[in-house]
Formats: sequence, structure tokens, C-alpha cells
Amino acid sequence: MASRKISRRMVIVAAAFGLALSTTLVANPQSASALACGGASAKSPWKSGTTIWGEGFAGSCSGDYRIMIERSRWYGWEAVAQSIWIKANEGTVVTYNCAGTGTHSFRSIVWKSGTTGGTVTTSGTFKASC
Repeated sequence: MASRKISRRMVIVAAAFGLALSTTLVANPQSASALACGGASAKSPWKSGTTIWGEGFAGSCSGDYRIMIERSRWYGWEAVAQSIWIKANEGTVVTYNCAGTGTHSFRSIVWKSGTTGGTVTTSGTFKASC
């Protein structure tokens, strides 16, 4: 008898949890579209000699993308190199010759035309002396 009560309670809790979960997903329709349109990634830059390398992948949404390398300045982030336009599901590498520029933090970004702010995703930072 005790095990039947426990089983019923577990079924009720599981049903309530499922209802709460489905309500959350319906109440936020953007989460479903964001999942369907993702995959953009930016790899943290690296250095070889006096060249900073950045790499990115556009993701699955249609549109035009650029992969950029930015460096930290006292006024914010400055774009120092950018790729040619690429399409969805494409990736590319960008390079920047940093010779004589001093020590900066660098990051890679994926930028998409037609989006507010443009930046889709940002990599971690990499500090280098050139």
C-alpha cells in the first residue's frame, strides 16, 4: 500500500513537472527559434611570429557573415582585421600583422549583417606582445 502511494505521488510530480516545462517552452517561443538557428562559433585568437590568427564559423542561419579580429584599446574594442563575406555553414581564418603595436588583448568575433549590433558570438581573449 505504501509503495502504491509513493508511485502515485511520483506520477503526479512527474506530470506537474512536465506541464511546467511545456508551459515554459510555449511561453518563450524565441528559445526554439534560437536553437534552430545556431552553431556560430569564434575560436580564441593565437599568435605565430608577429601574426595574430582568428577563426570563426558562421552558423546555420541564412545571411552574410564576417569573422573579425578585435584588439582591446583604452576606448573599447577595435576591429583590426576582417574576412571577406561568408555564408551560413561556412568558416574562415583571419590574420593580423601586429608587429610594433605593443601589448594588447585580442578576440575573434562572428558578425552578421542585418542583426542589431551585428555581433553574433565572441571568443575568449588572448593577450600578446608584438
